[in-house]
Amino acid sequence: TKDAYPRVTFVGLLCGEEPFEMWFAAIDASDGNESATHLQFGASLTSPSTVYNQLVLTYPCEKDEHFYGFGNQYTQLDMKGQRLPVFLMEQGVGRGLQPLTLILDLEVPGAGGTWYTTYTAVPFYLTNYQRAFLLESLEYAIFDLTNKELVSITLNTTNMVGRIITGDSPLELVQSYTLFSGRMAPLPQWVGLGAVLGLQGGTNVVMETIQQVKEVWGNLSDVAGVWLQDWTGQRNFTAPDFPRTGLWWNWEVDSTHYPNWEDMIGSLQSMGIKTLTYINPMLTNISKRGTPYQRNYYQEAIDNHYFVLDGSGNMWAGYSNSSIVDLSNTEAFNWFMEIIIENMVSTGVCGWMADFGESIPLDARLASGDPPTSYHTLFPSIWGQLNAYAVGNASLRGLLPQNCSAQDIVYFMRSGNAHSPEVARLFWLGDQLVSWDRDDGLGSAVVGLISSGLSGYSMIHSDIGGYTAIDLAVIKYYRSKELFLRWSELAAFTLMFRTHLGSLPLKNWQFNSDTQTLAHFFNMTIIFQSWGFYRQALMEEAQAHGWPVIRHMMLAYPNDPLVYTEDLRFQFLLGTELLVAPVYTEGASIVKVFLPAGTSWVHVWSGTMYEGIGEWVDMTAPIGYPCVLYREGSMVGQQFVANLQARKLLAGGWIYRHSTMHARINR
Repeated sequence: TKDAYPRVTFVGLLCGEEPFEMWFAAIDASDGNESATHLQFGASLTSPSTVYNQLVLTYPCEKDEHFYGFGNQYTQLDMKGQRLPVFLMEQGVGRGLQPLTLILDLEVPGAGGTWYTTYTAVPFYLTNYQRAFLLESLEYAIFDLTNKELVSITLNTTNMVGRIITGDSPLELVQSYTLFSGRMAPLPQWVGLGAVLGLQGGTNVVMETIQQVKEVWGNLSDVAGVWLQDWTGQRNFTAPDFPRTGLWWNWEVDSTHYPNWEDMIGSLQSMGIKTLTYINPMLTNISKRGTPYQRNYYQEAIDNHYFVLDGSGNMWAGYSNSSIVDLSNTEAFNWFMEIIIENMVSTGVCGWMADFGESIPLDARLASGDPPTSYHTLFPSIWGQLNAYAVGNASLRGLLPQNCSAQDIVYFMRSGNAHSPEVARLFWLGDQLVSWDRDDGLGSAVVGLISSGLSGYSMIHSDIGGYTAIDLAVIKYYRSKELFLRWSELAAFTLMFRTHLGSLPLKNWQFNSDTQTLAHFFNMTIIFQSWGFYRQALMEEAQAHGWPVIRHMMLAYPNDPLVYTEDLRFQFLLGTELLVAPVYTEGASIVKVFLPAGTSWVHVWSGTMYEGIGEWVDMTAPIGYPCVLYREGSMVGQQFVANLQARKLLAGGWIYRHSTMHARINR
């Protein structure tokens, strides 16, 4: 054939009346450093149909085959027995937690979400039979795994393209798949130097909080950055909208809220503290904001026809009375990129949350003419690409912050598709509820951290303490002290140690709500720092091989059948050397840990040795002692312990580092 690779094509009549073809081709997926071959396939109607608008692909599977992947999943890891829609959207609030989900759905249909709603659309899975499947098509798909012996995939188009990938282990499958998805580069060194404090309230509040940390903790060396999401100004939402503290989406500094912006950034930099901000691809009208502004980007976008249009040809108005910029319009893309360069990068900002990316309406009229149903899924990687281009362009023009290279700038995203790893610097899990539950709270965050790595999202973290607080007359959720303490323990074993004040900052418990919490928080920061040497090595593996930093147990023990059949949603490996089992239940001080047969582990805090016999073991985990073990004889584990001892977190019990703090746990 004339194609780059020989392929086999089958042709026929669908239901005896519609001509179709199905083809298979072995394609070279190599990247120059490693070789791999994927079996690509396609199925399509060969002429427009007035009858059919979907294709259904059905094929056999094994009764005991287990399915993992599908992007960021927060409830299930093994999808066997599930019917899973793969669609990019807001994850919802509650996601099945009752009565909260029902209450929110009654207010706004769909607002509560379900167990499968997610910010990412990644139609990829791998199984314990060492095979993987990828749907390259971007349209809405449903993976039906309810039949024990069949896989059925329904795709909302009549042109299906995918890949079949094989390997000798789950880790090899991930490695081969990420040749397609792209791989993430290591984070800059500064991210691992300490905590990134989510603050807001203006210049005075930020500097006062930094001074408080210095006075109480004794130094600022454990603060790597401040994340100031309200740099554009605050706006408060009340009923009938969802009550919360929000932002003015006009991407320039609010000089009333943050006077002397660049001077403040310079002062923080002189203390070794980076400044991070917030942005998303939407704009809101600020003409009635009440404080001065330099440019009204919302009006500029209207004047230049930069907004997405709805199916009727009118400007789409969506989330929080804002509109989304049409990044398929090259002029709009470049205009928005310049906003990031001019108002963020060139002022000294070294990172930001690149939020949203799930909001392209399915009936949109786009400047490019792209079908909105596929562009909806594609948009997160376009949004990530814009952020990457902004950094690269600023570097070429000499507009980067002082003492900051392009590699030092970190933007983190929640939305994604199968191509997002190649354009994102870092991911975060999105907006969890400030609760303990497995549907949308701390428990769901643990599952999300594990599942993401199986789909190429090798570097990820979460908002410490969750984001969404609820203050309705009939139901309330506020972040408690214990929840914050436990969530910070989990976050110490992720890729960025970052707080979020949440949607209702004054109702939520914060890192500095009392001195004990502040001390606990910075002790967790020290834990985060203490395995930084290993984190760096794992990030380099992620770049070279696509392997996740946070790993499901099967990636290290693929031949142990129990790692597929046991419920391992709430423990994970860091690489191969550290095993973490976070507490995600209120009031708990004991966790159950599954230790594969033939393995030996050392408990970090007690030094107790555990022999794995393929069973669950109860381990104590009082607050301040997150359950973490290392493989017996591991040089990584021994160095981790030595680093903790050097910071005096292991000598004679848990020592809080300030004389006014009366918290000490003795072994």
